[in-house]
Amino acid sequence: MKKKIDAYLTIEASLLISIIIGVILLVIYLLFFQYDRCLMEHTTGVLGVRGCTLQITDKERLLIELMEYSEQKDKRYLAWDMDDAIVQLKGNSVFVKRDGKLRFPFRSMMFWNGEREWKSSIEFRNYRIKPVEFIRSYRKVLGGV
Repeated sequence: MKKKIDAYLTIEASLLISIIIGVILLVIYLLFFQYDRCLMEHTTGVLGVRGCTLQITDKERLLIELMEYSEQKDKRYLAWDMDDAIVQLKGNSVFVKRDGKLRFPFRSMMFWNGEREWKSSIEFRNYRIKPVEFIRSYRKVLGGV
């Protein structure tokens, strides 16, 4: 039996495996960031469209309805800290703004003094739809009364 064994391959493999596992974990964390950012855009857009299509004439009741809908959808985020949605009704338009942040993992190992969280913000402005006026405008375009 050979008493002298070269072990440099084992050391290289252990270093390589630890680097690969770190890269895989970073990719998974970035996928959480991307998923939650896309989900934030989707729920904010749906909230804006819902505010335009609900046929509620009382603005206070409409705001309450939209905030309740927003709170139901906030439970789906995986890793983000979400701020409350800002919903404003100005005249015939609905304005929705949402901010979210994802804290940087392993903050104690950061070697820079910059931001310690990734942030994203989205805004939507839509106009309220009134079906009766829409149908009347459509009939006028067709040449009717």
